[in-house]
Amino acid sequence: MPALLGLLLTGLALIAKYAFEPILAGPLLGLMLYAPEQTRKSALDSTSLSSFIDIRSLIRILGFLVVVGVIRKANAALNSWATNNWQINAGHGWEWRSEIAVVTGGCSGIGRAIAEALTLHGIRVAVLDVQNAPEAFTSNALLTCFRCDISNPVAIVETADKIRSHLGCPSILVNNAAITGSYTILKTPSDFLSRIFDTNILSHWRLVQQFVPDMVAKNKGHIVTVASVNSFLTNSANADYVATKAAALAFHEGLTSELKIWYHAPGVKTSIVHPSWVRTPLIEETILKGGRDPKILESMLLPEEVAEIIVRQIVSRRGAQVFVPSAAAPISWLKGLPNWIQELVRDWFGKTSAVTGATMIAH
Repeated sequence: MPALLGLLLTGLALIAKYAFEPILAGPLLGLMLYAPEQTRKSALDSTSLSSFIDIRSLIRILGFLVVVGVIRKANAALNSWATNNWQINAGHGWEWRSEIAVVTGGCSGIGRAIAEALTLHGIRVAVLDVQNAPEAFTSNALLTCFRCDISNPVAIVETADKIRSHLGCPSILVNNAAITGSYTILKTPSDFLSRIFDTNILSHWRLVQQFVPDMVAKNKGHIVTVASVNSFLTNSANADYVATKAAALAFHEGLTSELKIWYHAPGVKTSIVHPSWVRTPLIEETILKGGRDPKILESMLLPEEVAEIIVRQIVSRRGAQVFVPSAAAPISWLKGLPNWIQELVRDWFGKTSAVTGATMIAH
């Protein structure tokens, strides 16, 4: 199912990318409008289009593609401007070898890949996790691991103090850590419900409260929220996880607004990333425990692919909303569709997980 959906989204994205590219459609439109009649006819005859379309119709189609393409370009530029706190230029004052990043869930999966990729730019990274540090971390002097259960508010405060004492004040915060369960609402244990909300979303509040005041004072920083395409798509037997990812989106939007309006710190950037299905330990465990075909894993994104895009966004010094892959972006339209379409989509995903006995989650 995720493989089929991924192929469909990728195909649609490729069509949109090239068909609505003004640089491609524009010259063709110019050729059809201003070239000599014989040249236009020869150009059309050299393709298979000549059997079912004439020059006048082709001009209309190309004109439509150019107009839509220009609108898309303008929309992308406005989106970039808006998500960068209405600033055209990237943030100033960044010296990567002097920067400190905090990455939660940094001992495995996407978090580990982010932490390791950040060090390639000379950034010192504080990794927060309940797991033991991978052996490979011992050979990287830029990585420092802090054992911390981010579902525990006291542990966050204590660890934040240690980070400031050992490394200094971070300028980059990546809220990445997340857990999931695959429970129906009626069967969700109370202790697990508290833990998933503490880990997946309340930790964002607590970590931001620890590290962002210094960023605001310096008007320089970057907070990255690793959410999910599940921020927009609810699945059965997964409502707890999806609720935390929808909350992560709301948290990101609220933080972005407050930094500009309440704290007058447009230099503190915020980015939110919505990965699709990624082959993390979390996903592998869900797939294998649910008795699903392990081949599904082969079609998924690798953590390193997601991390590369996240780190690229950080070093760009600009805020953004990012979908990984970019072909997954149309899933954000779901909430704006008629209710009957939304229900059909949710029912399809829900029935798929009910039949297989496993819930598919993203990230």
